[in-house]
Amino acid sequence: MTDQTQRLEIATVRAEIGSNITYKFNNDALDAAEIPTDSGPIPNLKQVIRDIKEEALDETLRAELFAAAGSGMVGFSEAQTYASGTVGDAIKTLLRRAIFIPPIGGGSDDAAAINARMAAEGAGADLFLDDGGYLQAVRLTVPECQFWHGAGGQRGTTFTKIANCDAIYVGNLSRISDLNFEGVGATFTGRGIICEGFSGSVERCRSNLMKGFALCFPGNAGGWNITSFEGSTFEPATVAAIDFGGISTVRPIFLRGIWCSGGFIDVTGSGNGCSMSEFYMTTLKHGAGAGLMHFANGRFGNTSPLIVSGGGSTFTGISFAGAVNIVSGVGHRFAGCEGEITEDSASNSNSFDARGTITNTGWTQASGTAPSIGNGSLTLNYVRSGRIVTVQLRLEFGSTTTAGDGAAPWTFALPFVATPNINADGMAGNAFDASASTDFVVFGQIPGGGSLLNFGRNGAGVRAGTPFSWAVGDRLSASLTYLVR
Repeated sequence: MTDQTQRLEIATVRAEIGSNITYKFNNDALDAAEIPTDSGPIPNLKQVIRDIKEEALDETLRAELFAAAGSGMVGFSEAQTYASGTVGDAIKTLLRRAIFIPPIGGGSDDAAAINARMAAEGAGADLFLDDGGYLQAVRLTVPECQFWHGAGGQRGTTFTKIANCDAIYVGNLSRISDLNFEGVGATFTGRGIICEGFSGSVERCRSNLMKGFALCFPGNAGGWNITSFEGSTFEPATVAAIDFGGISTVRPIFLRGIWCSGGFIDVTGSGNGCSMSEFYMTTLKHGAGAGLMHFANGRFGNTSPLIVSGGGSTFTGISFAGAVNIVSGVGHRFAGCEGEITEDSASNSNSFDARGTITNTGWTQASGTAPSIGNGSLTLNYVRSGRIVTVQLRLEFGSTTTAGDGAAPWTFALPFVATPNINADGMAGNAFDASASTDFVVFGQIPGGGSLLNFGRNGAGVRAGTPFSWAVGDRLSASLTYLVR
């Protein structure tokens, strides 16, 4: 076909299209592939335009798919600017406060770089750390209202000390989770996690082998939540895994799910408004000034005596591996606890359950020659429930038992000091004269605030010669209840 012939046909088609515009837009076959004309069918103009658009779309899609990373439809780059309403713009909005920082590597200090970056971000930023190892030569500091996330669970993201420093400071309204801190206490000094301020949170974190405290609250703190924490120190017998700083003001701190299997918690001088539940650790230091703290559903695994001083703390559902000694303690409450609990004479108003037996001791008189048990027997069984004590006493004379010289009534030592300001009396007992096969009713008395029990009959105290001459086979017995101090 010559160029002239081709130009003629194109002109003819143009003329036919022009003469059929009205027909094309009004006929029922608007979407038909072809339109009939006087010269025969020609392609529908609408279909031609559609084919052109689809071809252009194919080229656009092809360009997007093969464009450089970050500039096309599939890629994304924070450096790119995306039009409003696009996917890229939406992603940039989501990531505006999210920071991702991998380890630097090469033995460099990661902590200093992280501090500098996050200090510039301000409140509301989220830091996401990789699963792996970071190094620190300076203390990490979480700015106010930031949340730092580790990866891979409690030990996935690990910071290891390479210099003397504290591990991390978590401040006001801040939060950390899934972070592991290695103190390398054999080489480097410093504490682990330091919490100050209000309404902060530590979740699923570990502070291991710190030279100083693994977790501590050295200043003002309130509304803190510590959940699923594991801590230890390099010197676990002398350096507390958790330390409350000796601050007596009200500081609500809530600990739950605490594992310090080789360490202890020290709340001496502190604890006001705090609680700890679901825990395991060696022991507790609850010294002078400690109190108003609640412990529940846990275990102290050290068999050495646990000393509880201070006042007003509660212990519920605690298993004590060793004895508990309340020393100068006031108003403590123990409920559903496993372990032997005792209190000294300087303690009062404590409520706990206890039971025991005292044998062949505690029988005496205030003056003169005291009685001697010899080959007889003296048994005092007791059960304490809260602040009520029930006692069963039985004294039986043997052939070498002596009754004393009668200069003063007999007294029997009680396991707990009685409540003050009121005498407990009128508690009936029985004195049995074996030789005469005769019973004598006697009445027990405990002076207010006293720790000694005595018996009387007809105004005279039971002693040698009263109510009869005591000899082999004779018995004194009583079952009584009294209130403790």
